[in-house]
Formats: sequence, C-alpha cells, structure tokens
Amino acid sequence: MQITEVGPQHFSLNELIESLVRQLEEKYVFPEKAREIATALYQHLDKGIYADISDGNLLAQMITEHLRVVSHDKHLRLYYRPEGVVDHLEEDETYTPEEIERIYQKREQNYGLKKLEVLDGNIGYFQFNEFVHPAVAGESMNAAMTFLAPTKALIIDLRSNGGGEPAMVQFLASYFFDAFLSENIQLNGLYDRRKDLLQQYWVLPYVPGPRYLDKPVYLLTSEHTFSAAEEFTYNLQQLKRALVIGVTTGGGAHAGLRFPISAHFEAFIPLVRAVNPISGTNWEGVGVQPDIITTKEEALDIAYQKALAEVQ
Repeated sequence: MQITEVGPQHFSLNELIESLVRQLEEKYVFPEKAREIATALYQHLDKGIYADISDGNLLAQMITEHLRVVSHDKHLRLYYRPEGVVDHLEEDETYTPEEIERIYQKREQNYGLKKLEVLDGNIGYFQFNEFVHPAVAGESMNAAMTFLAPTKALIIDLRSNGGGEPAMVQFLASYFFDAFLSENIQLNGLYDRRKDLLQQYWVLPYVPGPRYLDKPVYLLTSEHTFSAAEEFTYNLQQLKRALVIGVTTGGGAHAGLRFPISAHFEAFIPLVRAVNPISGTNWEGVGVQPDIITTKEEALDIAYQKALAEVQ
C-alpha cells in the first residue's frame, strides 16, 4: 500500500483542529452538537492521539470517526487532498455548468432507472438506484409511472438506492397523492441553519402523467438505502401511504457543502436537516425503521405475497 507522507510543512495539528472546530461551530446544523464535537477533538489532541500519524488519509479517517462518534452524523466527514484544497469550494449553492453537465450525463445510466416489470397478478415492480433531478430525469420517471399505472399494487425497490435530489423525491412522491389535496399534504421540510429558514416540500398539484392513487404501495429497503431514498421512504411511511419492508436504512438525513479546513484538508459539513411535519424529527443516525423487518433478500418475496393477498 502506498503511504502518502504529510510532513510538518503540510499541516499543523493544532491549526487543523482549531480550523475544523471553527467551521463546525459556525456552520454545523446543530450548534450544541458542534460544541460537544469540539470538546472531544481537543481531548484527543491533548492526549496525543493524532501526534504520530503522518499519513494524511489515515488522519482524516480517524478524525472522521471521532466526529461521528459524537454526532452520529454519517454525512459529516473530513477529507485529505494531497493535491491541495481550493480556497472556496461549494459555498455557492447554485448549480455550476460542470454540475449540470454531470447531471445530464446520468442519461448514460438511464438516470438510475434499472428495472420495470409487471409481476403475475398485475403487481408492479420498479427498481431505481438514484433520485436524479426531474429537470433531466422527469420524463423518464413519468414514463415509468405511466407504464405502472394500470397495476393493482406497486413494489418500489430502493435496496440499492443511495439517494440524490430532494426535487425528485417531491416529484415522484406526488404521484401517490390526490392533486386536489396537494395544498394540504406536506411531504417534508429542510431547515437551513445559516439562513434560519425551513423550506417546505409539498405534494405537487400537477404531474405530467396518471397518479397512482388508492392502491397499495410497498417500499423495499436495505442498509444501503440512504439520504434522498430514505427521505422518500420516510415521507410515505409517515403519511401512511406505503408499507416499508426490509432492513433499517443507512441513517443520513442531513445535507451540506464542502468547506476548506487547511491547505490539504476539507470537510463536508451538514448545514441542513430534515424536519418531518408529522414526526417533527428525521432518520439521522437511526435510519428508517421498516414496518416489516426481514432480510433484504427476502423483502421482495414478502412484499409480493402481501400485495397478492391485498388485491385479491
């Protein structure tokens, strides 16, 4: 294994920890938790835990573990960049032309849409592994939902879905609720600490295809179901619109940006947390708990058998 040596000329431990703590206290979505993290990091620093580490990646991994022990936040992370860190990373939240192009390039993977099938008994099955922005993937998602519209029940497989865009969560979730009730159905909220603003996501009054109403919906989950996929699952579960079957999900309910910490270290710091209008909380650190707990391998068969029994 190749070891990347990081000598004193690349970083000072005291300056690294002080800079990281300062960024967390200014930006982390839970100010009180940032103070707890600061206490823990300074304790590790005083004990010399980091003193003998000369590998930048190893140091970043260890500090990340210490961040998460206190925060239980799987989005919070420190990175080592041997090539150096730019002064300003992602403080501008607007999409850059490069980011937009990367989103459009997802067409090469069919926007994460993997499988559409009508199972025996007219039970729909839909597997997709990413929530791609509806500006580019909306037509494909609508085509999938149009294909599935005549089925009697629907199984959505999120066992390999690692997340994506909240806008697609809102778009797809809107297919499962009545348009004329949309102004009364809030899906989720995202609180931004920097702006002290709660952005609410509601059912859309219009989607470009038939809605999937008054029919059973089953969501399959695993430990790999994460972030936006968890939001979709949690939203429909809280609104009692879907039955969740499988394994407790990964537990990532925060969104954030990258910030420079030093010349060779940067941190992904969550700035935004989900606030569900029904539970008042979210799934961060604990995951979405299935209504029926089973192995991820057995989840599909259990959902299919329940669907058959429901529609007969």
